[in-house]
Amino acid sequence: MSFDLVIRNAKIVDGTGMPAFRADVGVRGERIERIGRISDEAERVIDAEGKVLAPGFIDVHTHYDVQLDWDPTASPSCWHGVTTVLAGNCGFTLAPAKPEDVDWLAGMLSRVEGMSRAALAEGLQFSGGGFADYWARFDNKLGVNVGSYVGHSAVRRFVMGDAASERAATDDEIAAMQEMVRQAMREGAIGFSTSQLDIHVGEDGREVPSNHASADEIVALSSVLAEFDRGALEIIPRSFARGYDEADRELILRMYEASGRPVELNVLFPSGEDPSSWQKSLDFCREASERGVRLYPQFATNRGGGVQLKLSDTFVFDEMAYWREILCVPEPERSRKLADPTVRAKLRTQWDAEANGAIGFSWRKLEVESVVDPANAGLVGQSVSQIADTQSRDPLDCFLDLALSEGLDTWFRLATDERGRDFMKKITAAVMKEPFAMSGSSDGGAHLASFVGVDYTTNLLTDFVPDTLSLEEAIFRLTGMPAIVHGLRDRGVIREGHYADLVLFDPERLGVGETRLARDFPADSERFVTDSTGYIATIVNGSVVTENSKHTGALPGHVLRGG
Repeated sequence: MSFDLVIRNAKIVDGTGMPAFRADVGVRGERIERIGRISDEAERVIDAEGKVLAPGFIDVHTHYDVQLDWDPTASPSCWHGVTTVLAGNCGFTLAPAKPEDVDWLAGMLSRVEGMSRAALAEGLQFSGGGFADYWARFDNKLGVNVGSYVGHSAVRRFVMGDAASERAATDDEIAAMQEMVRQAMREGAIGFSTSQLDIHVGEDGREVPSNHASADEIVALSSVLAEFDRGALEIIPRSFARGYDEADRELILRMYEASGRPVELNVLFPSGEDPSSWQKSLDFCREASERGVRLYPQFATNRGGGVQLKLSDTFVFDEMAYWREILCVPEPERSRKLADPTVRAKLRTQWDAEANGAIGFSWRKLEVESVVDPANAGLVGQSVSQIADTQSRDPLDCFLDLALSEGLDTWFRLATDERGRDFMKKITAAVMKEPFAMSGSSDGGAHLASFVGVDYTTNLLTDFVPDTLSLEEAIFRLTGMPAIVHGLRDRGVIREGHYADLVLFDPERLGVGETRLARDFPADSERFVTDSTGYIATIVNGSVVTENSKHTGALPGHVLRGG
């Protein structure tokens, strides 16, 4: 018997949480054929002595739906051991969509998820249609596996048109939305997603459609999943930053009771609004779990290097209503308003009253990252407060004047100090000790000009193993657990007969590189990426897709359709 691929002498961590073992893995076609001692011939043999072989990581919270049109590998997630991404989170998808609504939905994604409007205009190839229409375009064209939720905001826009961003739905409209969710599930959606954060504002300055939904509407749409033997729900509730208030706790429990399906919740961390919010949310999830309710919050293992922003395109200040209003104004009117002393006075008043609670940062931590004008090069690395002190000026005026002098394209960074990073690490360690907490939080494909979260997989293995989790437990949180929660059949564990989604890495060399700005998207647009070290190969459906984090050119990925 011959194999297409044999990986020999590996330390296998199989994704179940069971102890690691030494063995060979033989792959034929797309699936694992044998695990044990293999002396048969193979088209390719990889010597894995001293290396760890694990199931390919499953990135549960991404927004790669759009990026796949020009990047079939879903980079940089694939550089960090990921072989499967789940898209369509937070209720944001481009399908289902009427042709006339595609541009509106793209604008919503641009504003809410930080996707370049220019890149969307040049790279997006979808012109409207249903869930199946959107994903059929990627068959045989992917470097990773992709599954997607059907998004609430797209469904609402399809049924209600512009009124979706204005009012509650009628009973007839809710019934029509239920049928759209039902059809998407028939066409392979992995579930239904929604969100209701105040910070989620479309390009038109109004809150996104899902924010206008009643609790009854969300429960009604969730209930559709009770008709299927698969699928999950994903929600970021309105009071996310406050630890889930009573209304949202009731909503989450009703969603579960109506559907009987797992509910995925976003990452638990302290907010400027309520530093103890993570603990309140965790306590709620623990109590629900003890009652048999399947809630799965995520924990973040990103290192907290800060958030980048420039005033030409940022969502960072959107929780402050007046800042959001001004920064949603198109150019050149935006710049004119930012230069207006009356506008600045209102911005300053709101910043002084709300900024620390809304975004958790003060002026002291706002630094100049990079500049357009060489004459300003000496300001790079300085904080806005330092510049203001040197010039004996107000910090807000310094911030806005510098940005205006460079066409709003000055890069700033909201930095996190070492004390803050240590604090976050302790909180993350506390969350991940709960058996229902799942590794996630990458937001891959989104917020491209603000931060990179895809390194969470690598950071989990380098920063929390073995002190907080064993290697076996950490791999389970990255593979077996998300496969179970989302019903991904024959994936997430190394087992004979399962798809050969695998990652081979050197634990001695595993690491995260520096975050860097790349200009590799359509329309010459920018994004931040983070490199990795120590990943020898990722294998998707039996084919080697990356070697040393470089794409081989192979495109064996599947669109994962439920059912």
